[in-house]
Amino acid sequence: MNVPPWKEKRLRTIWRVEKNAKVSFLVGTAHFSPISFRKALTRLLQGSETVLFEGPLDQESMAVVARYGARGEDTPSVYDALDPAVVREINRQLADPSGRAALAGSFLDLINVKPPGFLEQHARGVRPWMAFFTTWSAFLNWKHSMDVEAFHIAQKLGKEIGYLETIEDQIEALDGIPFDKIVNYFNQHQQWSAHKERFTKVFLEGDVQSYLSVTGEFPTRCESIIGKRDPIFFKGIKASFEKRQTTAFVGVGHTPGIRKMFLDEGYRVIQEEP
Repeated sequence: MNVPPWKEKRLRTIWRVEKNAKVSFLVGTAHFSPISFRKALTRLLQGSETVLFEGPLDQESMAVVARYGARGEDTPSVYDALDPAVVREINRQLADPSGRAALAGSFLDLINVKPPGFLEQHARGVRPWMAFFTTWSAFLNWKHSMDVEAFHIAQKLGKEIGYLETIEDQIEALDGIPFDKIVNYFNQHQQWSAHKERFTKVFLEGDVQSYLSVTGEFPTRCESIIGKRDPIFFKGIKASFEKRQTTAFVGVGHTPGIRKMFLDEGYRVIQEEP
């Protein structure tokens, strides 16, 4: 039996950051992941005093973001911007494999009502970034998040938990993702499977430079998400690194900029496996 590639690999997007005999760790995360990295994350966090995340990860905070994302009345509609052929194809790809939609359709056809597809249900009336993340996560069908998993491990280990931004900061950043970039990525839906496979490969290899090229068209590779936030994240991480042993988790797309800032300030930054 072949073992899936994710099962054979270890977490490689970890950097040891050192200065003045103080050692901490910077971790680039995959917000969506097909497997659990629980063992690697537990080993990493056991020696940390403080664990930092981009923003709050408790259920109540995430529910605030979800509720806000569902209110898209004052924003342009991704659904309305898409070509009908793109809508049909994405709906086909994300159709419920259980057959429930087909049964419902058979009944609705009798009364001349068209059953809603995935995008009709999840991309209409919501904020553009919500339409994208809902659709993309459904396409990936991955059940894990490294950030959330690390958060729960840190809680269980009794670590001090800190955040680099507020929920309001996160929402502002999400609203800043260019609408055209989101629509363009929907229009590239035929390449999503290839993007998924390449991302999996380069992430497991810890090859961040290849990651940057692979994800160049991804909507979140933008000034609002990366450029504006990297300096803010660096400032918060550096302050904690100077005081105590810390492990900081940020999306892997933030790691090149943050690592450069540490190097520019005389830190030693080494990529390693736990």
